[in-house]
Amino acid sequence: MRILVIGAGALGIGIGASLKDAGAEVDFFAKGETKAAIDACGISRKEWFKDIEIPAGQVGTYDDYATLPEDAYDFIIISTKTIANAEVSEKLAEYAGCMKENCKIIFMQNGMGYEAPFMEFFEDFEIYHSRVITGFKKVSPSASVITAHQDPIFIGSIYGYDNAPIQPVVDVLNASGIPAQVEEEISKALWAKLIYNTTLNPLGAILGMSYGELADSEYAHSIMDILIEETFEVMNRAGGVTYWNNADAYRKVLFEEMIPVTYDHRSSTLQDIEKKQKTEIDTLTGALLNLASACNMPAPMHSMMFSLVKALEEKF
Repeated sequence: MRILVIGAGALGIGIGASLKDAGAEVDFFAKGETKAAIDACGISRKEWFKDIEIPAGQVGTYDDYATLPEDAYDFIIISTKTIANAEVSEKLAEYAGCMKENCKIIFMQNGMGYEAPFMEFFEDFEIYHSRVITGFKKVSPSASVITAHQDPIFIGSIYGYDNAPIQPVVDVLNASGIPAQVEEEISKALWAKLIYNTTLNPLGAILGMSYGELADSEYAHSIMDILIEETFEVMNRAGGVTYWNNADAYRKVLFEEMIPVTYDHRSSTLQDIEKKQKTEIDTLTGALLNLASACNMPAPMHSMMFSLVKALEEKF
């Protein structure tokens, strides 16, 4: 099994190291100092589960789609920031010869609707989504640490296609120590992740707080309550379904079970702001606001979160 990981950030490095450790052949599409570091030092994934060190020369790197090997990949994992999806989809379609006949594309990204650019070039039976609630942080260009873990990685088709083709990736992830499973109702999981991310990510980025610090703050807590309420209203109006029937049921699980095990995690949105780079707010809160607009309903607290993160982005 040969896998191409497009996006050598914290999650991409962590997942790539896991896959390689468990026996898959792994290549990265990476540029600049990241490619140079992988070539010189290899890759690593540390902290939770087990420490993994993959020596230099054990994974391939490419910085030009034109140089990708022909008929090589069984799976392609997309772990870039969602703002890169338009470019990635176009380039991958142009050089689709690197994909084997039954190659599947697996998204490991935040938000909703990020697959739209790919649907211009690929069929829906080629596309699979995942829900990742494992926190990764990049500590060097080729090293990632797991900062938090809450639940297995879920992978499945939102279009109702057979999930058997992605079972090999699930098996390899499990073999590497990261719990993973096929999820027949992946849309429920994606909604759950969107609720989680839109409640925690923008607010944490604005205030510079970890998930636990947000929950401990009376004022931040009150904002989160409103965000959750708005999200459930939008989801219900849009016809979405998740694992909890209402906002109150979700709040109980979030504050009593989810946040305690990810207490120290600083969201990817906050990490982006600290690095002075663009965030994924458009496919997180922005995606929710698009749904709200389509349903002709207001979501004022989410609108404020979106505007404040965009204001922070304007500084760089």
